[in-house]
Order: sequence, then structure tokens, then C-alpha cells
Amino acid sequence: MPRPFLKDRHHECRLRKVKCDGHRPVCLRCERGSRDCRWSSSYTQPSPSGSQPPLPGTPSTPLGLTAPYRNSGYTSSRDPEKALQDPDVARIFRYYVDHLAGWYDLNDSRRHFGDIVPICARQNSLLLSAILAFSAASQGSSSSSRRYKDLAESYHLESVQELLSLTSDEERFRTGETLAAICLLRSYEIISQNVTAQSHLHGSYSLLSSLSTNIGTGLLSAGFWNYLREDITVALIDKRSLKIDLSDRHIPPRMEGDDDLANYISYLLGKIINQCLDEQTEPVSEDVWECLKGELDSWKDSLRGSFDPIETPRLYGESSFPCLWTTCGWHASSLQYYHTAMCILCLAQPSHILNTLQHINRIKELEIKLSHHATQVCALAISSNSAPVWVNSFGPISFCGPWLRDRQKISELTTFLEKWGRKTGWPVASTIDSLSRISSDVP
Repeated sequence: MPRPFLKDRHHECRLRKVKCDGHRPVCLRCERGSRDCRWSSSYTQPSPSGSQPPLPGTPSTPLGLTAPYRNSGYTSSRDPEKALQDPDVARIFRYYVDHLAGWYDLNDSRRHFGDIVPICARQNSLLLSAILAFSAASQGSSSSSRRYKDLAESYHLESVQELLSLTSDEERFRTGETLAAICLLRSYEIISQNVTAQSHLHGSYSLLSSLSTNIGTGLLSAGFWNYLREDITVALIDKRSLKIDLSDRHIPPRMEGDDDLANYISYLLGKIINQCLDEQTEPVSEDVWECLKGELDSWKDSLRGSFDPIETPRLYGESSFPCLWTTCGWHASSLQYYHTAMCILCLAQPSHILNTLQHINRIKELEIKLSHHATQVCALAISSNSAPVWVNSFGPISFCGPWLRDRQKISELTTFLEKWGRKTGWPVASTIDSLSRISSDVP
């Protein structure tokens, strides 16, 4: 499928005196360099007939896309209510509501991203453009549609411009709507095949560091926990510390429901990651390790029976993994975070090895523990039919999966990762590659 807006590739970006890549409203070269993009006056929009195929799922009509779409390349989100009158915009928006919002409401019984965020987006252009960027990117990745990917880039650019304009207005910047948009934009960058990209979100760190004493229970709280989980995912994939610092003020203010316990294990895992995966710090001391392990054990002991996974052999056919399913997504994600934290602590545990034989025995015991926790993490994902659980599993699986010591398990996990990647649009190639390298070394 030809890329839109590239019929004439001989225009130059006047500011840089180089050939433009053809993207509207701003070419990607200028966007990456944060430069003003000025198009050649000889440029003409492509004609509507035959040059712009309809979006996947759009009814085929003689007119194709709506007039605003043809004339400007995409419908701006600057006026949200007007933008949502465009059927193409509405379809992308509805895709978020129907298929993607649940990713963010995984640990939220109040469904802020599914119920509150769409309402706010009708009046908040930053939030609407972030939703459209993420939703179009997800559809473009899962369907390999160049059309969706170009739309995602356009709305991402609008979001970044709007976000930058807010950094000088502290009152407007420090809101739940802004943090929700930042979470969506971070997902856009991950879905766009660059898991570690955060080039436009540096301002988000100042927002998080300036949060008040406790984060409350509203949209600001929901945004924080989502941002933390996204940070955890990338940190586990890159095997590094988080981009944000965690302190006691980030502990959930109450422990009334299962979702509060789910957020608390997110906090504990983030804390353990920062203590143990920071390459700039010394190995954890025995006292620190015991404290972290004690907090993790206390969380595990506090769980209600509702967190206990149900083991039903062969519920979904034969598998090399145990069938461990849960009644709620946050039960599965919480247990995965627990086992991931245990993996990290096993690797970080201070040792007092006296001789070679003791060292050998310790390595054998360590491999058994790591394989057990990795099996639990993967089994909880495989036994789930929830896309939000799959998406939240990618970080834990990337970190723990390579500790599997069974070639059949690795092969089965790889098949599931490929399926989840197709369904969610999530880039899973690097995780699959790491598993393939491990598989070649497993007897």
C-alpha cells in the first residue's frame, strides 16, 4: 500500500535544505529535531480519487473518506467535539473505548480510563489526540496498515505540541487528564516499535515528582499507577532501574479492595527494581535484602483467598504449563509481579559462599527457584483470555522467561507471544529473540 502524501518526493524542507520525507503536517525529520517545518509552496495535496485508500473497517463508498480528511490529511483534534463528528475519528476513538481502555483499568475497579477519560476527552484536546494516537498506532501495528500508522504520527505530533505548551502552566499541567494523556502517549511510543522511546515525555517526570503527599483515589491516582506499570514494563525489558523514584508517599492510601493490593505489589516491585537493577549502585546489603524480602512476604501473607489461582488441568487442552486461571485480571497481574519480584530478589541475594562445591549447589538451587517463578509468570498469562493481562505480562515474561529450562515450554511460550503480539499490536520480537537464544542452550 503506498504511503499517503508521498506522490511528490522532490519537496525540500526549507529550514534544513534537505529532501522532505513527505509527512504532514510536519515531516518526521523536523519533528525529531523539534524544528519548524515549512513546506514548499509547490506541494499539492494528493487527489481524492484512488490515492488514499479507506481505513480498514470503513465502508466502501464512492466518496471514500470524509471531506475534511481528504483536504487536510487528517482531522485535527484541536476542537474535540467537532473532530468526533468525523466518522473516521469516531471509529478510532471507539476502538480505544471498546478494546484498549481495559489495558489501563487492569487494576482499577473504578474504570477511570474506560469511563472517565473518554468523557474528559470530549473537552480536552490533549487527551483526545493522545487517545487517537495510541488507538491508531495499535490498529496500525496489529493490521500493518500504513494509513493508521500515518494517522497515529499526526495525532502524536499534536499531542506533543499540546503537552509542551502546558509545561509553562503548572496548574493545567498537574492534572489527572494530563497524566492520563502521558500514559497514552507512552503506550503509543511502545506500540510504535520502540519500547524504550520516551523522547517527548521528559516533562512527565516533573509532573510525577511534584505530586502531593498522597496521590488520592481519582484520575491522578489511576494515571500514576498506569505510569508506574508502564515504567516497570520497560525497566524489566531493558533490565534497568525505573525512570521515576518511589517513596513511602506512593504507597496506596488505603487497602480496602483487591485492586488496592494489586497497586501495592506494583509499588513493591518498582521499589525492588530500583534497589536491585540500578547499575550505578552497589549490590544490596543483607539488611536491605531482608527488608525487601520481608515486605514482599508480608504482602503475600495479606492476600485474600480471592487471589488464589484456580488450577484446572487441561482446561484449554494439553500444555507444558500448569493451567492457573484467576477470576479477575488484577489477581493474575499481581501474582505475576510477585513472582517477578521473587526472581529479582533471588538473583540479588547476598551470598557467603565458602568453597566451590557450595557455589555449585547454590547455582543449582537458584536455577530451580528461577525456573519455578518463571513458570508461574508464564502460566498465569497463558491461562488468561484477557488482553490487559497479556499486555501487562510482557515485562515480567521478558525478564523471567529466559530462566525457563524446558525447551517445550519455551516453544509454547513463543507461540503465545506471537499470538498476543498480533492481537494487541505490541512489539514482541525482542522477547521472542531472547527466548530463541535461550532455547538453543537448553538440553
